Amino acid sequence: MKAKSLHFSKHGSAQPIAAEIGRVYQCVCDQIPPAYPCEGDKVVFIGVEMSGKLPGPVEHFCRDLNPTRAKNVAFYVINGNVSGLDGIKKELEANGVHMVDDVLTLEIKSSLFKKGVPTDADIQKAMEWSKNVIANKLK
Repeated sequence: MKAKSLHFSKHGSAQPIAAEIGRVYQCVCDQIPPAYPCEGDKVVFIGVEMSGKLPGPVEHFCRDLNPTRAKNVAFYVINGNVSGLDGIKKELEANGVHMVDDVLTLEIKSSLFKKGVPTDADIQKAMEWSKNVIANKLK
């Protein structure tokens, strides 16, 4: 299965999860915007830190997706509210790209001087979610 694991986070907390998804599914792991565009991917996993609305670079990246680039997009959100994805879901669907309804949310704690790092349990939860997405949610 052709896939990509992309991430966008101000504090870097999405990167360890994206890297593990890339390792397990033997796919490219990159930041948004990626060095190379999506081409013929069955699923693009996108990890994003959100504090309200979807960050601009992620929104711009998603607006350029179409079925020849990616058939499905699956989001996991760190420290945010999934309602910030409502607008992009409509745009993706209008472009012919399916957005998986099962959005994973993770709360990753950070201190005043130290960025939040996902725990092994967070990464395990993300991997279980990704397996479920691939098994049941793709079109």
